[in-house]
Amino acid sequence: MRLRYRVVLSMLSVVAISGGVSALVGGYMLWRRTRLEAENRVGQDLNAAYEFYNHRLKAMGDALHYTALGRQFRRAVAAGDLAYVGDRLETVRREAGLDLLTLTDEKGTVILRAHRPERLGGTLAEDPLLRRAVESRKTVSGTAILPLSFLMQELPELERKARIQILPTPKAAPTELRELNSAMFLCSAAPVFQNDGLLAGMLWAGTMLNRNYELVDRVQNTVFRDERFEGKLVGNATVFQNDVRISTNVRRKDGSRGIGTRVSAEVFDHVLRQGKTWVGPAWVLNDWYISAYAPIRDVRGEAIGMLYVGALQRKFDVVTIRTFTTFALVALAGLLVAALVAWRLANGIARPVGVLARASAGIAEGDFSQKLPVESDDELGSLTHSFNTMVKSLKERDQLLNERTRQQLTRSERLASIGRLAAGVAHEINNPLTGVLTFSHMLLRQLPEQSDQHEDVQTIIDATVRCRDIVRGLLNFARQSEPQKTLARLDEVLGKAVALTQNQAAISQVNIVREMDPELGQMVIDAGQIQEVAVNMIVNAIDAMPDGGDLYIRTRAVNEGGDQWAEFEITDTGCGIPPENLDHVFDPFFTTKQSDKGTGLGLALSYGIVMEHGGQINLSSEVGRGTTIVVRLPCKERTPTA
Repeated sequence: MRLRYRVVLSMLSVVAISGGVSALVGGYMLWRRTRLEAENRVGQDLNAAYEFYNHRLKAMGDALHYTALGRQFRRAVAAGDLAYVGDRLETVRREAGLDLLTLTDEKGTVILRAHRPERLGGTLAEDPLLRRAVESRKTVSGTAILPLSFLMQELPELERKARIQILPTPKAAPTELRELNSAMFLCSAAPVFQNDGLLAGMLWAGTMLNRNYELVDRVQNTVFRDERFEGKLVGNATVFQNDVRISTNVRRKDGSRGIGTRVSAEVFDHVLRQGKTWVGPAWVLNDWYISAYAPIRDVRGEAIGMLYVGALQRKFDVVTIRTFTTFALVALAGLLVAALVAWRLANGIARPVGVLARASAGIAEGDFSQKLPVESDDELGSLTHSFNTMVKSLKERDQLLNERTRQQLTRSERLASIGRLAAGVAHEINNPLTGVLTFSHMLLRQLPEQSDQHEDVQTIIDATVRCRDIVRGLLNFARQSEPQKTLARLDEVLGKAVALTQNQAAISQVNIVREMDPELGQMVIDAGQIQEVAVNMIVNAIDAMPDGGDLYIRTRAVNEGGDQWAEFEITDTGCGIPPENLDHVFDPFFTTKQSDKGTGLGLALSYGIVMEHGGQINLSSEVGRGTTIVVRLPCKERTPTA
């Protein structure tokens, strides 16, 4: 892929990722915030609905309370003037919108029914609300569940109105009940006192909530103001008797009120069984609503029903989606603008980089005449300037390298000629040297030790031996014999080298420590040549420790870049090699030893042997601390360890 497109894609990726993450996080936060706001609003709407509910109870209690406080009414009750009492109670029942209004004595025996004056007898002694009003001698209001049998006796039309068939509802808890056998009432009870403070009687009133839509419609009209979304009312309210809707403006699909339908099992368990308020999404009959449910309790504190307020969830979802879509379109527009800007920036980067690439290709082909114009003061301009400097340096180094290469070739040719010449000379002088040495020994034996010539002849012998060693080294160095490789174990080869130098080490008080890797198996090497390399290095190490010391010989396996190697390391604690001599230790005839200690050909010969094996040799040294030589040999032909 071309650089221009990579730059554009890189920039767009950053913008797209940051924009995408921002869109997702922002969308989630928007959705979450909208949901919280909706839940907060519905929670406040539930509080308003509860205010309406409690206000209705309070209005009923106030109607009874102020009626019971009337002086003439109290006198009529005390005097048993039922005609006046009946007229007064009927007026109160009608004005207060009460379904039932009854006058009883202190024990709950019915004296008069305003809603059905012709029926005499009966008792409300078991009514808990009435008993609490008698005990507290105050007006008491609350919610109660009254059986249908009671309504049948009190007012048959109420009994017929209260009957609600329970309908199958999705997500509702299982039930075997098919019809409600009771009704939910708002009830109040107020004491009627005589002038002397004695209790003259009790007023008891009730308003049935079954199919009474005044409260729920008032909540919808006041709180939601009949707001609609996509032709559907946004908000609704419901009064539940247990988990059955008895008063609601939630509509079924046919448009009728959902009387007799039930709440979902999840809400039923949370509100009625656990007695907690529910705020959140809930399935309401045929759609999802942001809902709030709270328990309705009777005077004993038991949850007997629920009050519900809900807002259509789809409205909030659509608002969220529209807002998120707008945000996404803005982000997309920003991405397009970023693409245009990125394209211009990419062109500004790709064009000079392309010029640099073409110039680099020319340099790779050997054309060092490249020189690019510097067109800017930014990083690209600095890069172009550095490129021109690099080309100039490469050109100079190429010229210098060519010159050094020519010199090195000339030197190599000379060294090769010298090597051949040295080999020839060595062969030519080897026989005369042997003769000189032989006759010198014969002459030495003939001379008495006290003779003046004895010391001179010994000097001749020593000089001849040294010449013989130099000639032998020249022959070995000049000889170009191929390694005779066979299977051998490196630790055994090194062991033989140690055995050959053991006496010399003992004389020099050098302690040899061997640390061999048992994992090294057999490998294909010229055992004699590698032994010669090891002997040369061990001897050099012993010579570097004239006052004694420690000599460490270690082996190990190395895996580097997938290639298998075997290494042996020789470390001494001797005098070390000065830094200025490190680059020359493998040169022929280079030595820092005394003239009788070596010819300077041992390491040069060892270097050649290691190179012939395809290996590597590395030397490190520190003056006064010792020297380490590491020889690395390839294991490509190494056989597995048995």
